[in-house]
Amino acid sequence: MEVTKKIKGEYVIFAIKGSLDMNNVKYIKKIFDDAVDNGATSVAIDMLSLNYIDSSGIGSFIGLMTKLKSTGGNVVLLNMKSDIERIFSMTKLLAFFKVYRTEEEFFQSIDGGQSIDGGQSIDSGGAL
Repeated sequence: MEVTKKIKGEYVIFAIKGSLDMNNVKYIKKIFDDAVDNGATSVAIDMLSLNYIDSSGIGSFIGLMTKLKSTGGNVVLLNMKSDIERIFSMTKLLAFFKVYRTEEEFFQSIDGGQSIDGGQSIDSGGAL
């Protein structure tokens, strides 16, 4: 798993590449916790390159949402693939997350479509 972080206004945007499962969920939870500890209140998770997610990965999203909601923040999901969307739909989790089909749709909703430059790659912590 690889994670890239971008900042856009009040949003921290994490792009996740690969699989998010019990083998690396502690790593993503640490990334999320660090973002919250550093003042993030709004997070977008870009799932374009996320190939697989299990219940522990979904749990990390719910945990992040719970933390941010308690401080008035939120979590949005971007670029969700149909097979992953099916999991979120079957578990009724789509009711709790705002989902945008594309990054452009998200950017348009927050600031009229201005693009994001750059991004910071975060080491996978040895988990694949």
